[in-house]
Amino acid sequence: MSTTLCRSNALFVLSAQVVYELLMPFKWFILGAFFTGGVLSNEKLANTTYLLDNLLSDKYDRQIRPGIGGPPIVIETDIEIRSFGPISESERVYSMDCYFRQTWYDSRLQFFATKNVLALDWKFLQKVWIPDTYFLNGKSSYLHKVTVPNKFIRLRNDGQLKYSMRLTVKASCPMHLRKYPLDTQACPLQIGSYAYPIRDVLYVWKSDEAVTLSQGVVLSQYDFVNISQANNNYTIKVGDREDSRSILSVHFVIQRRRGYFILQIYAPCAMIVGASWVSFWINRSDAAGRVAVGATTVLTMVTMGFGGQGREKVGSATAIDWFVIMCFTFVFAALVEYAFVNFIDNYEKQQIKKQMELDREKKKKEEALGSISEPVDAPIAQQSTGFSAVRFQEVDEKDSLETKKHSEETIQSKQKQLQQLIQGHKLFSLRRRPFTINRLSIEKSATYRNRHIASKVDSYARIVFPVTFAVLNVMYWTLFLQIMDDEIVGIDDSDHS
Repeated sequence: MSTTLCRSNALFVLSAQVVYELLMPFKWFILGAFFTGGVLSNEKLANTTYLLDNLLSDKYDRQIRPGIGGPPIVIETDIEIRSFGPISESERVYSMDCYFRQTWYDSRLQFFATKNVLALDWKFLQKVWIPDTYFLNGKSSYLHKVTVPNKFIRLRNDGQLKYSMRLTVKASCPMHLRKYPLDTQACPLQIGSYAYPIRDVLYVWKSDEAVTLSQGVVLSQYDFVNISQANNNYTIKVGDREDSRSILSVHFVIQRRRGYFILQIYAPCAMIVGASWVSFWINRSDAAGRVAVGATTVLTMVTMGFGGQGREKVGSATAIDWFVIMCFTFVFAALVEYAFVNFIDNYEKQQIKKQMELDREKKKKEEALGSISEPVDAPIAQQSTGFSAVRFQEVDEKDSLETKKHSEETIQSKQKQLQQLIQGHKLFSLRRRPFTINRLSIEKSATYRNRHIASKVDSYARIVFPVTFAVLNVMYWTLFLQIMDDEIVGIDDSDHS
């Protein structure tokens, strides 16, 4: 075992010596290659430093724009959006996180070297001229600085500079909310130079699709419809003169998602309106049940529709406001319908009660007149048989002649009054009785007809309310989705159609 180990060690030493003797002629070449590589790397580093020192010599003034005195310098711009939102309707602002890139040429930075593009950090920006770009409708934009300022610059050998930075832009967005939440908005972003007029600096979009969205960019409440780009000029007054400035504008056309509002506002309000129609099938004598249904639906409609959920505080009525008002009107009308039915029902009952009292009084009068006419028939019959003689026999024969005459006159006057009363009662009964019967029949038929008004109102309401609500819904959705425009200002209709 030991003999085998010694032989293997001897073979390893012998092979090492052979390799060393074979590489002896190339050892100086290998050492020279390592030394030359280190020297070349140092030379490249020295050459780049020397190149930048020459480019940024005392002759270069970063305060003067490239090509001063000649045509305007062209700033090509493009934006890549990494996230969009949130959007505030109450404050009329929106925000987005983006890569903002600018490209221009500076002939003073042209160089000749083996490397065509130099990647430089943000400190190099402090030594060269850069455009004074700002956002005209910006609110509180800022540059990301964690862990270092998120910006860089690339210098090409022909003098082209590409400046990129990561920004969070918060800009104003004028919104027209009369169709809210069925609206489509166009949020603008305007880019321009703060100090240079159009004769010195000209902004252009780098391509037709210079504003792009990164993959996975979604909005919580909106959907992107279109992104419209434009090059514009505007004039500002600087002191006593007017300068024309070059600006770039982009409109983010977004459409609000309606699913949340349909589930939270539209559908519940419509169901509450349908619930208020249940009272039309409840017996009108059950006042507690019908009033409870009406009052509950009205209060629920007020809480849900006017409670502020899903509604923005704007100066004018929006589409959702009109829908809530329409639903509240139907719910309140259902409650008023029962008040009207109850009033008609009570009025009919009072009329029937009065008619019954009148009938009782008339019966009492007829009975009283009949009781008076019955005892009068006997004296009339006795008048032809000597009624006066019978009465005269009862008179005391000892009375004086004057007393007899007075009694006869008194009796005769009473008999005449009784006959007149009887005759008048007969005429009254013959003449008035048919009229009384006709009037009673007319009043009873009118009362019978009025009894059906309350029930007919409920029957008509069961049909009129649903049909009217359905027609108004068709008109509402047609008006706000098809007819009424979105009042998008600043872009053509073809851009957001």
